[in-house]
Amino acid sequence: MTRREAEAALARDYPPGDCPALTRQRGVWARERPLAGLTLLDATPLFRNTLVKHLALRDAGAEVWVGYGRAMPFDPEALDMARALGLHIPDDARLKAGFDVVLDCAAAFSGVPARLGYAELTRSGAHRYRQAAKACPVIDVDHSRIKTFETALGTGDGLIRGLRRFGHGALHGKTAVVFGCGKVGRGILFRLTREGARCFVIDPARPIPPHGVAHAEAPHALLRAADLVVTATGVKDAAAPYAADLLASHAALANMGVEDEFGPAIPPTRVLNAKAPLNFALPDPTRMRYIDPTMALHNLAALTLARGAPAPGLHPPSPADEAALLATLPRPLLDELAAFEAAQGADHV
Repeated sequence: MTRREAEAALARDYPPGDCPALTRQRGVWARERPLAGLTLLDATPLFRNTLVKHLALRDAGAEVWVGYGRAMPFDPEALDMARALGLHIPDDARLKAGFDVVLDCAAAFSGVPARLGYAELTRSGAHRYRQAAKACPVIDVDHSRIKTFETALGTGDGLIRGLRRFGHGALHGKTAVVFGCGKVGRGILFRLTREGARCFVIDPARPIPPHGVAHAEAPHALLRAADLVVTATGVKDAAAPYAADLLASHAALANMGVEDEFGPAIPPTRVLNAKAPLNFALPDPTRMRYIDPTMALHNLAALTLARGAPAPGLHPPSPADEAALLATLPRPLLDELAAFEAAQGADHV
């Protein structure tokens, strides 16, 4: 595949209406070239829609290196397209040499030197950066309202599409149990209730659940009778104490976290997509409409670091950057975000 063919394929599959934030960003940056001369390592999970993010960075003048495969699955076809697009794939020696900016995910490349700083996509990754106490700035992209589009709405949508991919599409009236009531779990519960499922949550912290969702007061019996069980805690082996109940149930089991949350007693053959995140069985794990704002915000973190403003330590994205990106989004998507936020419990931030 030539560079022209690769760009044409992406333009066909992801028209401007599907990615308004990245489309605007790419257009402005192609004119202004604000990242000219910088080297960037981008660890966003490598799928076809991720390449649109990379093109915005490339058109901004950066030398873009694609990190993949350490913490997340990736699409080999997308890797071939990345090469065709003129993006670079680092070997161990290049990683050791470092970059100006590392746009990280799940702290997979936190050990790679970054002259100006890092930007981290996930909550678990941000926690690792906080523990590491880097002597340079780290932009915590997860600490943003925009990240809700991807983490909550996009993941809930990805679960439903993944279930359909494996023949579990009809959820109305079914009993679903979700481990975890964080941002990901709430997005999944929001979408499952919209699909008509009876939803219960297991979370030791017992936060106030979203409207229409109850805590599992008798979890062992409930799990044995459930139709669907989803793990979304971000914690390895989180559901392991309930292995006997899960093995005795007829439920479809789905993991939506990076770690194996079901534990060693549950064989991969018993879990959809062999325990890998269910949505990663899809060509686009998160649909472009949901991930577009997050990828644009992650890119903007590179610009913030290039300008040298932040002090060492963890920082949220700029409120002005968030507001500017939200202004580019279509009204139906903003309405979906508002509906999600309205459905959350009183203690949810």
